[in-house]
Amino acid sequence: MSMEETTSGTTMAEEPDVLDAAGEAAVGAGVSGAGNGPSRRKLESRRKLLTAARRLFVERGYHETRPQDISREAGVGHGTFYLHFEDKLDCFLAFTDEAANELEEVLDSHLENVGTIEEVVRQILIGTLEYSEAHPGVLAAALTDVTVLSKGDAGRKTAAARWAEGWARLIDGWKQSKQISLDIDSQIAGQALVGATKQAGGHASRMHLDREFYIDNMTRLFVGALKSQ
Repeated sequence: MSMEETTSGTTMAEEPDVLDAAGEAAVGAGVSGAGNGPSRRKLESRRKLLTAARRLFVERGYHETRPQDISREAGVGHGTFYLHFEDKLDCFLAFTDEAANELEEVLDSHLENVGTIEEVVRQILIGTLEYSEAHPGVLAAALTDVTVLSKGDAGRKTAAARWAEGWARLIDGWKQSKQISLDIDSQIAGQALVGATKQAGGHASRMHLDREFYIDNMTRLFVGALKSQ
């Protein structure tokens, strides 16, 4: 957690809201100080807010987290929140973007020098599990269905959409190389694999299933479904 804490475990006192807003608004107006102080301050306050949002979205969920809660947890004035995010949904999507980038970096490292469908699927499952263990609750929170959070189109890809597209690209490649049936719809299959991973991963965690047992079963399920057509 990036914000400072007192010895009693409570968060530090909030920065004065007026000073936050004035200092960071100056950055937007092109005003800079020695050593790029205002710019650095703006980056730091955004980092504090995202760190706080991540913690609260994971612990409380989207609906039970308010912008003022995030500001308080970050130790900044409430007005600072709206200098960085349009609203809570904008902040949530920034959190999911960050989580998606982190997971994709982990998966990229696992997919080096793998060839067969079985190897690729297995390494994706291993990488996803490793990320989940290193960042408890983050994937579950990031995969919250954004369509139930807003009446309109958020205009940005969700973490689930990005991961589904990643699967779809892999499936398109396997179709081109004729390793799986051409009749499979890549987009539908990608969405299904993301949903199955979320549900089965949650079950495995709650039931404390053996890691290898979970990975082996999921690999057989995914590969079998893709090759059975």
